[in-house]
This record gives sequence, structure tokens and C-alpha cells, in this order.
Amino acid sequence: MSQKKGSFFLKQHHQIIYAVVLILLIPVAIIFNTILSIRSFQTNIDIDLQRQALSIGRFFETTVFQDVQDYGQLQVRVIDIGQSNPELKTLDVLLPAGEDFSVVASLDASNLGKTSRDLNHTIAWHQDEAVAMLTSEESERFWEVVMPLSDTQGDKQAILSLHMSLQAVDNIVKNTLTNSYIVLTITVLIVILLLALNTRLFEYAILFKKLKEVDKMKDEFISIASHELRTPITTIKGFLSMTLEGDYGQLDAQGKKGLKIMEASVNRLGFLVEDLLNVSRIEQKRLQVKKDKIFLSEILQSIADEFELRVKEKNLVFKTKFSKKLPAVLADEDKLRQVLVNLMGNAVKYTKKGEIELLAKTNDKFVTIMIKDTGLGMSSKEREGLFSKFYRVQSDDTRGIVGTGLGLWITKQLVELMGGEIYLDSIKDVGTQFYFTVPIYKQNSNKK
Repeated sequence: MSQKKGSFFLKQHHQIIYAVVLILLIPVAIIFNTILSIRSFQTNIDIDLQRQALSIGRFFETTVFQDVQDYGQLQVRVIDIGQSNPELKTLDVLLPAGEDFSVVASLDASNLGKTSRDLNHTIAWHQDEAVAMLTSEESERFWEVVMPLSDTQGDKQAILSLHMSLQAVDNIVKNTLTNSYIVLTITVLIVILLLALNTRLFEYAILFKKLKEVDKMKDEFISIASHELRTPITTIKGFLSMTLEGDYGQLDAQGKKGLKIMEASVNRLGFLVEDLLNVSRIEQKRLQVKKDKIFLSEILQSIADEFELRVKEKNLVFKTKFSKKLPAVLADEDKLRQVLVNLMGNAVKYTKKGEIELLAKTNDKFVTIMIKDTGLGMSSKEREGLFSKFYRVQSDDTRGIVGTGLGLWITKQLVELMGGEIYLDSIKDVGTQFYFTVPIYKQNSNKK
């Protein structure tokens, strides 16, 4: 009898039971997911900040330490770097003095001339490698990095010691925990409301389906429109070129000037169309990436030859440093060229004075290609969305520079599709260094 009553109650009140179960399960799921997400977020951010701290050290060595002539100039550069990177709490350059180390440059001028016998300094000096560790002081966490500094000949000359604060990240985590409880309460109320208005959920599902269809139609339209635009753009470029070459009669200076302006505009339109096509292909997973055995040194040399004149036209110094015997890599040659052209083009575009370098180095699995410049550089805030679609650094220095904001997003996608990764180091008003990896070709590599 009791079983029948229970069955009857379930049939009559199944919606209530359904609501109660949801109200109980959803908060538990949210709490569990929030805790895992926060822990994962903190771990990932800690790793990223460790990498950034090490990158500042490497950048300091190659761009600052090896260029200065005296300790006074070194002190000025240290102060500049500290002002551009507020997360740096300490930055000291120390020289060996017997068993101790003496401070010759520091963010804190009162430290100049002081000596230290820190174990980490000794380890970094004798082991020829950077030491990075998490430390805490008065409830504030830091990444402490200690690394040897070498001159241009590769000889150790000094020790760099820096502390990068994690306070901003820790504050975010703390605030996230507080906000999660607020979100949990609101979510429970929303669940109750949604269950009371469950008929609307079906309407929302239909609307969502329609939105997906519209989004698909948008992608298809962009793809079709871009394809259709390529032909008239090519035709216009061809006729402009023939006209400028005099195939349709000689033009006066004013006419040639006008046609060259038109040609530049058509070229920009062509680049935009090509970028939109690439975005559409990538988002629809229709971009074909053919991984073959590629001789990287030949490609790097051709890119260097292609950009040498452009660099010199801006009165910049162009340096290359890569072996002619670089190992073959597994990549798509056209896509690899596109990545290099994008990064080199950005370096030329955003560098007003100084130099641009194209470098490559290898390890057991990857070749790392680096493009360094002494251009505008970026602050940590400006770097945050750099690989996002349509993102452009907004400043007085960049306002007059044309671009779509798609190049770096496309570049990142291409690098990852070829099995590599892309990173950057940048310091405001000092310069930027992009570096990406390409897998080394193995005899048994799986081609896709």
C-alpha cells in the first residue's frame, strides 16, 4: 500500500521533485566546479607569471645589460624597467665580491653598494642557470628569480635578482571566492525562477538553434563574399599595374600619384579579404594544413631577403642569426611563410628606430624562431588581448598605423595547427620579442 502511495506521489509531484533535485545538485556542482576552476586558474597564472619573470630576466640580459657602458647607465635602465613593470617589487644587479655579491644597480637606490651572501645567488652563479621559486613575505607572494648575466662573449659578469609580486592574482582569487558565494545564491534563485517558467526554456532553445543557424549563415556569407571579392580585386590590381607601366598611354605625375594611392588601397583591401577568408576557414575547420619535411634555413633566408629592403627603407638595422644547417622541420611551408611574414611585418610596422633581428635556435624536439625589435613595446595590460580577434593596441603611437587586428590571431592559430606554440616578451618603450616553435622533422613523423 505504501509503495502505491509513493508511486502515486511521484507521478503527481514529479515536477516538484525535479525542482528539488535541481536546486540541490546545481549548487553542489557550482561549488565543486568553482573550487577546481579557481585552483586551476591560480596554478596557470602562477606558471605564466613565472615565465614572464624569467622572460624579463632574459630580455634584460640581451637588451639592457649587454648594451650599457657603465653602472650609472645601467641604474637608469633598471629604473625605467621598474616603472614600465609595476609588478616588479625588486630588481637588483650584483657583482661577485669574494664569497659575497655587491649591488651595482637596483630599483631601490638605498641598496647600491650593499653586499649579500644569499644562497640562491651562489647557486645561480655556480650552476650557470636561473633559479625561480615562489616565496612569501607578510602574506604577499612573490616569484623570486635569480640568474647569471653574461656579456656578448658569453662570459658571466653579474647576477640579476628580481621579485615579481603575485598580489594582484591573489586578490583576484580572493575576490572570486567571495563572488562565487554570491553567484551561488543568485543561481539558486534563478533555478527556481526558470523552473516556474519552464515553458520559456523551450522557446529559448528554439531561439538558440536559430542563432546558431544565423551564425553559420554569417560565416558562409563571409566566406562566399570574400571569394567573390578576390577576382575583381585581382582584376583591378592588374589594370592598375598595366596603367602605371604605361600600357594605356603615358600618365602625368599627378595621375601616377593618384593611381598609386588607389593601388595601395586595393592592396589593403586584398589583405583584409585574405584575412577574412583565413578567419572563416579556421573557424569552420576548413583550413588545410599539409605537414611536410621543410628545410627551414632556406625559408628563413628567403624571408630575410624579402624584408631586408623594407627594413633599410625605414633606416633600421637588420640582423639575422641562424645556422644554414638548421634541422628540417615538420610544417606547412605556405603557412610557415605566412607566420613569418606577419611577425616580420609587425616588427617593421611598429619599429621607428633601432634594429630588427631574425634568429633561430634548436633543441631535441623543436626549432624556436625569434623576431626581436626595438619598437614601441607593450605594457603587461596591452599584452593581455594581443592574440584575440580584432584586438589592437590603442595608443597615440599606434593610432596612425593601419591594420585589421586579425594578423596575430591568425598567426597563433596557424602555429598551433602546425603543432607549435607562440609567445612574446615585451617591455614598453624598449621593444618586443615574438618567438614560436616548429616541430623538428623525424623519419617516423605522422603527416597530416
